[in-house]
Amino acid sequence: MRKLWVLLKLNFRAMLRAFSFQSGAAKSKGKAAGGLGALALMAFLSLYLSSAYSFLLTRMLAEQGAAELALPLMAVLACVVSLMFTVMAASGLVFGGRDNDIMLTLPVSAFTVVLGKVLALYLENLVFCGLWMLPTGAAYIAYAGLSAGQAALFCARLTAALPFLPLLPSALALLGGWLIAYASGRMRHKAAVGTIVSMALLGAVLVGSMQINRTLEMLLRDLGGVRRVLYTWLLPFGLLTDALTGAGPALGLPALGRYILLGLAPFLALVWAVGTQYKRILSRLAGHTLRGDYKLRGVKTSGAFAALLRKECRRYFGTTIYVLNTGFGAVMLLGAAVYALAARGQALPVVETLGGVRAVMPMALIAICAIQSTVNPACVSVSMEGKTLWLLKEAPVPPRALFGAKALLSLLVSAVPAAGCIALLWAGYAPAPQDALGMLALCVCFAGFTSVFGLAVNLLLPRMDCDNDAIIVKQSAASMVGVFGGMLAAGLGVPLWLVCGDVLGFAGFCALAAAVLLLCAAALWRWVCTRGAHILQRL
Repeated sequence: MRKLWVLLKLNFRAMLRAFSFQSGAAKSKGKAAGGLGALALMAFLSLYLSSAYSFLLTRMLAEQGAAELALPLMAVLACVVSLMFTVMAASGLVFGGRDNDIMLTLPVSAFTVVLGKVLALYLENLVFCGLWMLPTGAAYIAYAGLSAGQAALFCARLTAALPFLPLLPSALALLGGWLIAYASGRMRHKAAVGTIVSMALLGAVLVGSMQINRTLEMLLRDLGGVRRVLYTWLLPFGLLTDALTGAGPALGLPALGRYILLGLAPFLALVWAVGTQYKRILSRLAGHTLRGDYKLRGVKTSGAFAALLRKECRRYFGTTIYVLNTGFGAVMLLGAAVYALAARGQALPVVETLGGVRAVMPMALIAICAIQSTVNPACVSVSMEGKTLWLLKEAPVPPRALFGAKALLSLLVSAVPAAGCIALLWAGYAPAPQDALGMLALCVCFAGFTSVFGLAVNLLLPRMDCDNDAIIVKQSAASMVGVFGGMLAAGLGVPLWLVCGDVLGFAGFCALAAAVLLLCAAALWRWVCTRGAHILQRL
């Protein structure tokens, strides 16, 4: 146990350091931000989102005499969100660390090494899931009409059950990381195989999310059907409900024991199975990183900028975690537009009840920009250079060309899917041409702004010493600030629309917002090319 405890502290501290940053400018001013701030942000998001949904859902169910069903439904949502955050990070954390060879030479079993890494991932999930369920418990106490004694007993049971809730998403994330590493180690085209397997895993998560939506729809029609589902393919959550409420086929402590066993046994079994193959998978992955067929040859290109842009494209589309984490929003945009076009017959009556196409377009625009903010490779593109950054710094190209290639790639992967989404919506719902063109112009300008903003953020918050790409893309401070900063910029369009929408109209509002974004992007670009170039030289 002592060895496991030491490994757990080591891996968890490494995870916290992944959130921290200390750039050259920050060192001169004595400022730094650490992982505790990132955990605080995660805590705020989990509490805020859970509070918004828990009280509304519990009140609706309480009116039908089924307030206890809010507990398993919110637990399922907690596990799904945790899985979406960690399914891609597990591969890099468990199989991508630079210290794996050192760990395996120590007098520690592979099972202990894997368990220490997965438990660090489990602690991250525990923070999110635990805080997510606190507002749910408060809403259940408020609407279920519990006495003081019953509320105290419920809180005790919830405290005992919460540590075992994150075991399920942690185990599924480990399984996904294992499949990605196993396939990558056996196939020739590692990046392509990893991308395909990762897309399949994300598709499975989306299918599970759709099943959750079907379950929520059943709440309005068949509460008995929901209860039957909880004791079939959602059995762990049914047992959790029985353990917390003391009602159901298995009462109180027996249900809690079965719930703990059903979560702990598969988790440990999966860790043991990965441990038996751990050294073999690491050896195959290391073998696929070695190449002996490098040849010196000329490369045909039209100039330095084109060569830099081609290099950025190869790095982006050749790094699985990079393209998936920053490109999944693009897939969501196109997928949502295709679904809206296919379901046009069912959606048009709803649109008419909301005031028609012209009234819905501002909401659609805000949603598109919010999803666009997640498609921002530029916010980690400098950190992705890692130890090879010196090659670009010594190359005979100005920093403006380097920054331009990174910003242009980010703009293209954000603006092209948004344009496709708007084209599909225009084909299906026929808004006014000037409104569609205004929306298109605004989305392109928003993509340009977020690209330059992401570059500025990454220059201020660089991480050049991470163990693997997953930490940079998913857990670094630059990635979080870049994505949430873009969402904040998209959210600022709401008060701007409320103030100017009636006066300017939708097309005029889009023109005004696009002009503001262009001015902000120009100011940021000037800063990147001047102050940012000096920061780049100090990295």
